[in-house]
Amino acid sequence: MAKWFRFLKRDQPLSVYFFAVPRLSLSIMGYWPEKSGDILPWRSLAHFVILAIGVVTELHAGMRFLDQQQITLALETLCPAGTSAVTLLKMFLMLRYRRDLAAMWSRLRSLLFDSKTELPDQRQIRLSHSIMAARINFWPLSTGFFTCTTYNLKPILIALVLFLQHRGDDFVWFTPFNMTMPTVLLRAPFFPLTYIFIAYTGYVTIFMFGGCDGFYFEFCAHLSALFEVLQSEIRSIFKPYKDHLELSPVQLYNLEQRMRAVIIRHNAIIDLTKFFRERYAIITLAHFVSAAMVIGFSMVNLLTVGNNGLGALLYVAYTIAALSQLLVYCYGGTLVAESSAELCQVMFSCPWQLFKPPQRRLVLFLIMRSQRPMSMAVPFFSPSLATFAAILQTSGSIIALVTSFQ
Repeated sequence: MAKWFRFLKRDQPLSVYFFAVPRLSLSIMGYWPEKSGDILPWRSLAHFVILAIGVVTELHAGMRFLDQQQITLALETLCPAGTSAVTLLKMFLMLRYRRDLAAMWSRLRSLLFDSKTELPDQRQIRLSHSIMAARINFWPLSTGFFTCTTYNLKPILIALVLFLQHRGDDFVWFTPFNMTMPTVLLRAPFFPLTYIFIAYTGYVTIFMFGGCDGFYFEFCAHLSALFEVLQSEIRSIFKPYKDHLELSPVQLYNLEQRMRAVIIRHNAIIDLTKFFRERYAIITLAHFVSAAMVIGFSMVNLLTVGNNGLGALLYVAYTIAALSQLLVYCYGGTLVAESSAELCQVMFSCPWQLFKPPQRRLVLFLIMRSQRPMSMAVPFFSPSLATFAAILQTSGSIIALVTSFQ
Protein backbone atom coordinates (compact mmCIF):
# COMPACT_ATOMS: atom_id res chain seq x y z
CA MET A 1 0.00 0.00 0.00
CA ALA A 2 2.78 2.46 0.92
CA LYS A 3 4.49 2.09 -2.46
CA TRP A 4 1.36 3.43 -4.19
CA PHE A 5 1.85 6.78 -2.46
CA ARG A 6 5.61 7.17 -2.91
CA PHE A 7 4.92 10.15 -5.16
CA LEU A 8 4.03 12.20 -2.05
CA LYS A 9 7.68 12.03 -0.92
CA ARG A 10 10.36 14.42 -2.12
CA ASP A 11 13.31 12.11 -2.77
CA GLN A 12 11.86 9.75 -5.36
CA PRO A 13 13.10 9.21 -8.94
CA LEU A 14 11.28 10.81 -11.85
CA SER A 15 9.64 7.53 -12.88
CA VAL A 16 7.71 7.47 -9.57
CA TYR A 17 6.11 10.88 -10.17
CA PHE A 18 5.48 10.55 -13.90
CA PHE A 19 1.67 10.15 -14.35
CA ALA A 20 1.51 8.59 -10.84
CA VAL A 21 -2.07 9.51 -9.89
CA PRO A 22 -3.69 8.94 -13.33
CA ARG A 23 -1.92 5.60 -13.73
CA LEU A 24 -2.97 4.48 -10.23
CA SER A 25 -6.63 5.51 -10.64
CA LEU A 26 -7.12 4.36 -14.24
CA SER A 27 -5.27 1.07 -13.70
CA ILE A 28 -7.61 0.19 -10.81
CA MET A 29 -10.60 0.88 -13.05
CA GLY A 30 -9.02 -0.82 -16.09
CA TYR A 31 -8.89 2.37 -18.18
CA TRP A 32 -5.18 3.10 -18.39
CA PRO A 33 -4.46 3.56 -22.14
CA GLU A 34 -2.23 0.74 -23.33
CA LYS A 35 -0.72 0.22 -26.75
CA SER A 36 -2.82 -2.89 -27.33
CA GLY A 37 -6.11 -1.03 -27.67
CA ASP A 38 -7.97 -3.89 -29.36
CA ILE A 39 -8.63 -5.90 -26.19
CA LEU A 40 -10.45 -4.12 -23.37
CA PRO A 41 -9.79 -5.21 -19.77
CA TRP A 42 -12.82 -6.87 -18.24
CA ARG A 43 -12.58 -4.41 -15.34
CA SER A 44 -13.29 -1.47 -17.64
CA LEU A 45 -16.51 -3.01 -18.97
CA ALA A 46 -17.61 -4.15 -15.50
CA HIS A 47 -17.08 -0.70 -13.99
CA PHE A 48 -18.86 0.94 -16.93
CA VAL A 49 -21.94 -1.24 -16.37
CA ILE A 50 -21.84 -0.67 -12.60
CA LEU A 51 -21.72 3.11 -12.97
CA ALA A 52 -24.36 3.08 -15.74
CA ILE A 53 -26.78 1.32 -13.39
CA GLY A 54 -25.98 3.84 -10.68
CA VAL A 55 -26.50 6.84 -12.97
CA VAL A 56 -29.84 5.61 -14.36
CA THR A 57 -31.29 4.75 -10.95
CA GLU A 58 -30.00 7.96 -9.36
CA LEU A 59 -31.37 10.21 -12.10
CA HIS A 60 -34.71 8.39 -11.90
CA ALA A 61 -34.83 8.97 -8.15
CA GLY A 62 -33.97 12.66 -8.58
CA MET A 63 -36.69 13.18 -11.18
CA ARG A 64 -39.19 11.39 -8.97
CA PHE A 65 -38.37 13.73 -6.06
CA LEU A 66 -38.81 16.71 -8.38
CA ASP A 67 -42.20 15.37 -9.47
CA GLN A 68 -43.18 15.08 -5.82
CA GLN A 69 -41.91 18.66 -5.25
CA GLN A 70 -39.34 17.49 -2.70
CA ILE A 71 -36.76 20.04 -3.82
CA THR A 72 -34.17 19.37 -1.11
CA LEU A 73 -34.12 15.63 -1.74
CA ALA A 74 -34.10 16.22 -5.48
CA LEU A 75 -31.05 18.48 -5.30
CA GLU A 76 -29.37 16.12 -2.86
CA THR A 77 -29.87 13.32 -5.40
CA LEU A 78 -29.09 15.20 -8.60
CA CYS A 79 -25.86 16.67 -7.20
CA PRO A 80 -23.91 13.35 -7.18
CA ALA A 81 -25.96 12.09 -10.14
CA GLY A 82 -24.62 14.89 -12.34
CA THR A 83 -21.03 14.06 -11.42
CA SER A 84 -21.62 10.36 -12.05
CA ALA A 85 -23.29 11.01 -15.42
CA VAL A 86 -20.36 13.10 -16.66
CA THR A 87 -17.96 10.47 -15.33
CA LEU A 88 -19.84 7.84 -17.34
CA LEU A 89 -19.33 10.02 -20.43
CA LYS A 90 -15.63 10.24 -19.59
CA MET A 91 -15.45 6.45 -19.33
CA PHE A 92 -17.03 6.06 -22.75
CA LEU A 93 -14.67 8.60 -24.35
CA MET A 94 -11.65 7.06 -22.65
CA LEU A 95 -12.60 3.76 -24.25
CA ARG A 96 -13.41 5.42 -27.56
CA TYR A 97 -10.05 7.21 -27.79
CA ARG A 98 -8.03 4.51 -26.06
CA ARG A 99 -5.58 4.09 -28.96
CA ASP A 100 -5.18 7.84 -29.46
CA LEU A 101 -4.49 8.42 -25.77
CA ALA A 102 -1.88 5.65 -25.77
CA ALA A 103 -0.24 7.13 -28.88
CA MET A 104 -0.25 10.64 -27.37
CA TRP A 105 1.25 9.36 -24.12
CA SER A 106 4.02 7.54 -26.01
CA ARG A 107 4.70 10.64 -28.11
CA LEU A 108 4.89 12.78 -24.98
CA ARG A 109 7.40 10.37 -23.42
CA SER A 110 9.55 10.44 -26.54
CA LEU A 111 9.62 14.24 -26.61
CA LEU A 112 10.43 14.44 -22.91
CA PHE A 113 13.02 11.70 -22.52
CA ASP A 114 14.55 11.02 -25.93
CA SER A 115 16.78 14.06 -25.94
CA LYS A 116 20.37 13.20 -26.91
CA THR A 117 21.94 16.21 -25.19
CA GLU A 118 20.23 17.12 -21.95
CA LEU A 119 21.24 19.93 -19.62
CA PRO A 120 20.90 19.73 -15.81
CA ASP A 121 18.30 22.50 -15.73
CA GLN A 122 16.19 20.60 -18.28
CA ARG A 123 16.16 17.53 -16.02
CA GLN A 124 15.12 19.77 -13.15
CA ILE A 125 12.29 21.24 -15.24
CA ARG A 126 10.90 17.76 -15.96
CA LEU A 127 11.23 16.68 -12.34
CA SER A 128 9.62 19.80 -10.88
CA HIS A 129 6.63 19.57 -13.25
CA SER A 130 6.17 15.86 -12.49
CA ILE A 131 6.22 16.46 -8.73
CA MET A 132 3.80 19.37 -9.06
CA ALA A 133 1.41 17.35 -11.23
CA ALA A 134 1.46 14.35 -8.87
CA ARG A 135 0.66 16.42 -5.79
CA ILE A 136 -1.98 18.62 -7.40
CA ASN A 137 -3.68 15.57 -8.93
CA PHE A 138 -3.76 13.87 -5.54
CA TRP A 139 -5.77 16.77 -4.06
CA PRO A 140 -9.04 16.35 -6.03
CA LEU A 141 -8.73 12.56 -5.74
CA SER A 142 -8.40 12.76 -1.96
CA THR A 143 -11.21 15.33 -1.56
CA GLY A 144 -13.47 13.21 -3.78
CA PHE A 145 -12.60 10.10 -1.79
CA PHE A 146 -13.40 11.91 1.47
CA THR A 147 -16.72 13.16 0.08
CA CYS A 148 -17.73 9.71 -1.16
CA THR A 149 -16.73 8.14 2.16
CA THR A 150 -18.82 10.75 3.99
CA TYR A 151 -21.83 9.82 1.86
CA ASN A 152 -21.26 6.11 2.46
CA LEU A 153 -20.79 6.44 6.22
CA LYS A 154 -23.68 8.85 6.79
CA PRO A 155 -26.38 6.13 7.32
CA ILE A 156 -24.04 4.10 9.53
CA LEU A 157 -23.11 7.11 11.67
CA ILE A 158 -26.74 8.11 12.11
CA ALA A 159 -27.63 4.55 13.11
CA LEU A 160 -24.72 4.47 15.57
CA VAL A 161 -25.74 7.76 17.20
CA LEU A 162 -29.35 6.61 17.60
CA PHE A 163 -28.18 3.29 19.00
CA LEU A 164 -26.00 5.02 21.61
CA GLN A 165 -28.99 7.17 22.53
CA HIS A 166 -31.11 4.00 22.93
CA ARG A 167 -33.32 5.10 20.06
CA GLY A 168 -32.44 2.32 17.66
CA ASP A 169 -36.08 1.44 17.08
CA ASP A 170 -36.67 4.89 15.55
CA PHE A 171 -34.10 4.37 12.80
CA VAL A 172 -34.97 3.23 9.29
CA TRP A 173 -32.02 2.14 7.17
CA PHE A 174 -31.40 4.01 3.92
CA THR A 175 -28.76 3.84 1.20
CA PRO A 176 -25.76 6.22 0.83
CA PHE A 177 -27.07 7.66 -2.45
CA ASN A 178 -30.72 8.04 -3.39
CA MET A 179 -31.30 5.44 -6.10
CA THR A 180 -34.46 3.77 -7.37
CA MET A 181 -33.98 0.10 -6.57
CA PRO A 182 -36.41 -2.84 -6.60
CA THR A 183 -38.12 -3.22 -3.25
CA VAL A 184 -36.80 -6.75 -2.78
CA LEU A 185 -33.22 -5.46 -2.86
CA LEU A 186 -33.96 -3.00 -0.06
CA ARG A 187 -35.02 -5.74 2.37
CA ALA A 188 -33.18 -8.50 4.21
CA PRO A 189 -31.16 -10.44 3.27
CA PHE A 190 -30.22 -8.43 0.14
CA PHE A 191 -29.98 -4.95 1.68
CA PRO A 192 -26.29 -5.23 2.76
CA LEU A 193 -25.32 -6.25 -0.77
CA THR A 194 -27.35 -3.37 -2.23
CA TYR A 195 -25.69 -0.99 0.23
CA ILE A 196 -22.22 -2.16 -0.82
CA PHE A 197 -23.10 -1.92 -4.53
CA ILE A 198 -24.41 1.65 -4.20
CA ALA A 199 -21.40 2.65 -2.13
CA TYR A 200 -19.07 1.15 -4.72
CA THR A 201 -20.63 3.18 -7.55
CA GLY A 202 -19.44 6.28 -5.70
CA TYR A 203 -15.86 5.03 -5.61
CA VAL A 204 -16.00 4.17 -9.32
CA THR A 205 -16.90 7.82 -9.95
CA ILE A 206 -14.09 9.05 -7.72
CA PHE A 207 -11.30 6.97 -9.25
CA MET A 208 -12.50 7.60 -12.80
CA PHE A 209 -12.64 11.38 -12.53
CA GLY A 210 -9.40 11.29 -10.54
CA GLY A 211 -7.75 9.36 -13.35
CA CYS A 212 -9.34 11.14 -16.32
CA ASP A 213 -8.94 14.67 -14.95
CA GLY A 214 -5.50 13.81 -13.62
CA PHE A 215 -4.46 12.58 -17.08
CA TYR A 216 -5.53 15.95 -18.51
CA PHE A 217 -3.64 18.02 -15.96
CA GLU A 218 -0.51 15.88 -16.07
CA PHE A 219 -0.45 16.06 -19.86
CA CYS A 220 -0.80 19.85 -19.70
CA ALA A 221 1.95 20.06 -17.06
CA HIS A 222 4.36 18.09 -19.25
CA LEU A 223 3.43 20.12 -22.33
CA SER A 224 4.39 23.16 -20.27
CA ALA A 225 7.64 21.39 -19.34
CA LEU A 226 8.36 20.79 -23.03
CA PHE A 227 7.96 24.49 -23.81
CA GLU A 228 10.23 25.39 -20.89
CA VAL A 229 12.82 22.84 -22.04
CA LEU A 230 12.74 24.55 -25.46
CA GLN A 231 13.38 27.88 -23.75
CA SER A 232 16.35 26.40 -21.94
CA GLU A 233 17.65 24.90 -25.18
CA ILE A 234 17.43 28.24 -27.00
CA ARG A 235 19.37 29.95 -24.21
CA SER A 236 22.05 27.24 -24.32
CA ILE A 237 22.34 27.55 -28.13
CA PHE A 238 23.10 31.27 -28.04
CA LYS A 239 25.05 31.33 -24.77
CA PRO A 240 28.51 30.66 -26.34
CA TYR A 241 28.00 33.56 -28.76
CA LYS A 242 26.63 36.26 -26.47
CA ASP A 243 29.91 38.24 -26.58
CA HIS A 244 30.45 37.80 -30.33
CA LEU A 245 29.98 40.59 -32.83
CA GLU A 246 30.10 38.31 -35.87
CA LEU A 247 30.11 34.56 -36.51
CA SER A 248 32.20 32.53 -38.89
CA PRO A 249 30.48 30.53 -41.65
CA VAL A 250 30.98 27.30 -39.68
CA GLN A 251 29.47 28.81 -36.54
CA LEU A 252 26.56 30.18 -38.55
CA TYR A 253 25.92 26.80 -40.07
CA ASN A 254 25.98 25.01 -36.69
CA LEU A 255 23.73 27.63 -35.14
CA GLU A 256 21.30 27.40 -38.04
CA GLN A 257 21.09 23.60 -37.80
CA ARG A 258 20.38 23.73 -34.07
CA MET A 259 17.73 26.38 -34.60
CA ARG A 260 16.08 24.23 -37.26
CA ALA A 261 15.99 21.35 -34.78
CA VAL A 262 14.35 23.64 -32.20
CA ILE A 263 11.70 24.73 -34.72
CA ILE A 264 10.98 21.10 -35.64
CA ARG A 265 10.50 20.21 -31.97
CA HIS A 266 8.36 23.31 -31.44
CA ASN A 267 6.08 22.28 -34.31
CA ALA A 268 5.87 18.74 -32.92
CA ILE A 269 4.82 20.06 -29.50
CA ILE A 270 2.18 22.32 -31.07
CA ASP A 271 0.78 19.43 -33.11
CA LEU A 272 0.66 17.20 -30.02
CA THR A 273 -1.10 19.95 -28.04
CA LYS A 274 -3.75 20.44 -30.72
CA PHE A 275 -4.36 16.70 -31.07
CA PHE A 276 -4.70 16.29 -27.31
CA ARG A 277 -7.06 19.29 -27.09
CA GLU A 278 -9.30 17.79 -29.78
CA ARG A 279 -9.52 14.44 -28.01
CA TYR A 280 -10.37 16.08 -24.67
CA ALA A 281 -12.71 18.75 -26.07
CA ILE A 282 -15.98 16.94 -25.22
CA ILE A 283 -14.69 15.90 -21.80
CA THR A 284 -13.58 19.44 -20.96
CA LEU A 285 -16.84 21.01 -22.14
CA ALA A 286 -18.98 18.47 -20.28
CA HIS A 287 -16.89 18.92 -17.17
CA PHE A 288 -17.31 22.70 -17.11
CA VAL A 289 -21.07 22.45 -17.60
CA SER A 290 -21.50 19.74 -14.96
CA ALA A 291 -19.17 21.47 -12.49
CA ALA A 292 -21.23 24.66 -12.73
CA MET A 293 -24.43 22.70 -12.04
CA VAL A 294 -22.88 20.69 -9.21
CA ILE A 295 -21.47 23.80 -7.53
CA GLY A 296 -24.87 25.48 -7.81
CA PHE A 297 -26.71 22.46 -6.38
CA SER A 298 -24.17 22.12 -3.57
CA MET A 299 -24.46 25.76 -2.58
CA VAL A 300 -28.25 25.67 -2.57
CA ASN A 301 -28.16 22.51 -0.47
CA LEU A 302 -25.56 24.03 1.85
CA LEU A 303 -27.77 27.05 2.45
CA THR A 304 -30.82 24.82 2.90
CA VAL A 305 -29.46 22.37 5.48
CA GLY A 306 -28.94 25.20 7.94
CA ASN A 307 -27.60 23.94 11.28
CA ASN A 308 -27.45 20.29 10.23
CA GLY A 309 -23.79 19.61 11.04
CA LEU A 310 -23.35 16.37 9.09
CA GLY A 311 -25.26 17.69 6.09
CA ALA A 312 -23.25 20.93 6.09
CA LEU A 313 -19.99 18.95 6.25
CA LEU A 314 -21.18 16.80 3.35
CA TYR A 315 -21.94 19.72 1.04
CA VAL A 316 -18.84 21.68 2.01
CA ALA A 317 -16.76 18.62 1.08
CA TYR A 318 -18.71 18.20 -2.16
CA THR A 319 -18.23 21.86 -3.14
CA ILE A 320 -14.50 21.69 -2.40
CA ALA A 321 -14.21 18.52 -4.48
CA ALA A 322 -16.06 20.12 -7.42
CA LEU A 323 -13.91 23.25 -7.26
CA SER A 324 -10.77 21.11 -7.05
CA GLN A 325 -11.75 19.29 -10.23
CA LEU A 326 -12.39 22.61 -11.95
CA LEU A 327 -9.07 24.01 -10.75
CA VAL A 328 -7.21 21.08 -12.32
CA TYR A 329 -8.53 21.97 -15.78
CA CYS A 330 -8.09 25.73 -15.37
CA TYR A 331 -4.56 25.54 -14.00
CA GLY A 332 -3.54 23.07 -16.71
CA GLY A 333 -4.73 25.44 -19.43
CA THR A 334 -2.87 28.34 -17.82
CA LEU A 335 0.40 26.38 -17.64
CA VAL A 336 0.29 25.57 -21.36
CA ALA A 337 -0.67 29.12 -22.39
CA GLU A 338 1.95 30.92 -20.29
CA SER A 339 4.88 28.62 -21.10
CA SER A 340 4.13 28.66 -24.84
CA ALA A 341 3.87 32.47 -24.95
CA GLU A 342 7.09 32.93 -22.99
CA LEU A 343 9.03 31.21 -25.76
CA CYS A 344 8.92 34.29 -28.01
CA GLN A 345 10.28 36.49 -25.20
CA VAL A 346 13.19 34.12 -24.63
CA MET A 347 13.95 34.01 -28.34
CA PHE A 348 13.86 37.81 -28.66
CA SER A 349 16.20 38.27 -25.67
CA CYS A 350 18.90 36.11 -27.33
CA PRO A 351 21.53 37.63 -29.70
CA TRP A 352 19.61 36.60 -32.81
CA GLN A 353 21.08 39.56 -34.71
CA LEU A 354 24.21 37.45 -35.23
CA PHE A 355 22.30 35.61 -37.94
CA LYS A 356 22.53 36.71 -41.53
CA PRO A 357 19.24 37.91 -43.13
CA PRO A 358 18.40 34.46 -44.63
CA GLN A 359 18.77 32.79 -41.21
CA ARG A 360 16.84 35.50 -39.41
CA ARG A 361 13.71 34.18 -41.04
CA LEU A 362 14.00 31.15 -38.75
CA VAL A 363 13.97 33.44 -35.72
CA LEU A 364 11.07 35.45 -37.14
CA PHE A 365 9.12 32.27 -37.83
CA LEU A 366 9.61 31.00 -34.27
CA ILE A 367 8.69 34.35 -32.70
CA MET A 368 5.55 34.73 -34.82
CA ARG A 369 4.48 31.15 -34.09
CA SER A 370 4.91 31.52 -30.33
CA GLN A 371 3.43 35.03 -29.98
CA ARG A 372 -0.04 33.53 -29.89
CA PRO A 373 -0.30 31.34 -26.75
CA MET A 374 -1.40 27.76 -27.12
CA SER A 375 -4.92 27.50 -25.75
CA MET A 376 -6.78 24.48 -24.41
CA ALA A 377 -10.05 26.26 -25.22
CA VAL A 378 -13.23 24.37 -26.07
CA PRO A 379 -16.53 25.83 -27.33
CA PHE A 380 -17.86 28.44 -24.85
CA PHE A 381 -15.03 27.87 -22.33
CA SER A 382 -11.30 28.50 -22.08
CA PRO A 383 -9.69 26.69 -19.13
CA SER A 384 -7.56 29.25 -17.29
CA LEU A 385 -7.09 30.64 -13.82
CA ALA A 386 -8.93 33.78 -14.94
CA THR A 387 -11.96 31.62 -15.76
CA PHE A 388 -11.68 29.88 -12.38
CA ALA A 389 -11.52 33.23 -10.59
CA ALA A 390 -14.60 34.40 -12.48
CA ILE A 391 -16.47 31.25 -11.42
CA LEU A 392 -15.52 31.82 -7.78
CA GLN A 393 -16.62 35.45 -7.99
CA THR A 394 -19.97 34.51 -9.52
CA SER A 395 -20.51 31.77 -6.93
CA GLY A 396 -19.78 34.21 -4.11
CA SER A 397 -22.25 36.71 -5.54
CA ILE A 398 -24.96 34.07 -5.75
CA ILE A 399 -24.35 33.01 -2.15
CA ALA A 400 -24.56 36.61 -0.98
CA LEU A 401 -27.77 37.13 -2.95
CA VAL A 402 -29.45 33.99 -1.61
CA THR A 403 -28.35 34.74 1.95
CA SER A 404 -29.84 38.24 1.78
CA PHE A 405 -33.30 36.74 1.12
CA GLN A 406 -33.19 34.37 4.07
